[in-house]
Amino acid sequence: MKNKLIIILIILIVSFLTTTIQAENLKIHFIDVGQGDSILIQLPTQETMLIDAGPNDSGPTVASYLRNLEINKIDYLLGTHPHADHIGGLDYIINNFKMGRIYMPNVTHTTNTFRDVLLAVKNKNKKIKGATAGLEIVSQPELNLKVSLLSPEGKDYESLNNYSLVTKINFQDTSFLLTGDIEKKVEYDLINSHVPLEADLLQIPHHGSNSSSSNLFLYKVKPKYGVISVGQDNPFNHPSSQIISRLEKHGINIYRTDQQNTIIATSDGQKISFNTSANSKNKKIRTNNQTGVKISRVSLSDELVEITNTSQQEVDISNWKLVSVKGKQTFTFPKNTTLAKGESIFIVSGRGKEAGPQTIVWTGRYIWNNNGDTAKLYNQEQKLISKY
Repeated sequence: MKNKLIIILIILIVSFLTTTIQAENLKIHFIDVGQGDSILIQLPTQETMLIDAGPNDSGPTVASYLRNLEINKIDYLLGTHPHADHIGGLDYIINNFKMGRIYMPNVTHTTNTFRDVLLAVKNKNKKIKGATAGLEIVSQPELNLKVSLLSPEGKDYESLNNYSLVTKINFQDTSFLLTGDIEKKVEYDLINSHVPLEADLLQIPHHGSNSSSSNLFLYKVKPKYGVISVGQDNPFNHPSSQIISRLEKHGINIYRTDQQNTIIATSDGQKISFNTSANSKNKKIRTNNQTGVKISRVSLSDELVEITNTSQQEVDISNWKLVSVKGKQTFTFPKNTTLAKGESIFIVSGRGKEAGPQTIVWTGRYIWNNNGDTAKLYNQEQKLISKY
């Protein structure tokens, strides 16, 4: 009997120590989906939370990122608000992963993108839980961990952006504030509601638009770090130079997905570390693109790069180079490769790929199907033309 008790005690101790070791860190991945938002949270409970999944064509990209982390279930799925650059890829994720709870604000939209998400939820035999301020999504007192919603509070916002879910994560001595696309109206509502806004890391609202990030809001949050999810050379000129200047004046270390790609913040409960250095200059990467040719799409899962000529004339791209930055691999376009105005060419790699009229096979090996890679396009003079 005594021996049995000792064995049971040993098992309990080993189980406790194993759980403690596994539950050390909180990781937040700001996935580079171009002009949009997608945030993966790996909780110390070994659960996963996904907030948004980027634009409509980003579903496979986000899915590939998750699978490379050996994630096959999303325990908590949050759609911040019904704009396509946030929920566009959610239907793909819902259709292809096991799902736990799904949260969205109590607001609807008439777009096909929004309907696709609703259909995916229905096909999965799931229901969307209406999300409002005060909702606790995760509460683990023994780990000093809490994930809760601070907004939306109101129901009469004119802008869909202001219905964005604002998520506060507290893990021991570290804290994170994830804001979606809220504008100054909600920032002031949050300040007036006297909810605890102070956070070590702030997701800069609305991709760094000057519609948001008021001085008073930044003063109340007091972040050490600011992360901007934004696409390079986007048509909205995000982030605003005015906002960048404001963030710098507040002494915030700035991270941007258009310059540093996917950004991973890791908390051990006491401090936060990153997979990359903060951008000290915060200037847009300048390219020498006067040709109108750009990288318009990179699909990690399909091993495909699309290059498009947006100009009004034919462009000769012979001897131009496509570079996989992370893999340090280079493809050189063959002689007499031209792109007519508005035309695209596809560079594919991996087993079983076949060439076609507008398709070139790079290699039978896999180039892009990893945790995320940067593609750069250089002209024959080795000047950077486009980056994705």
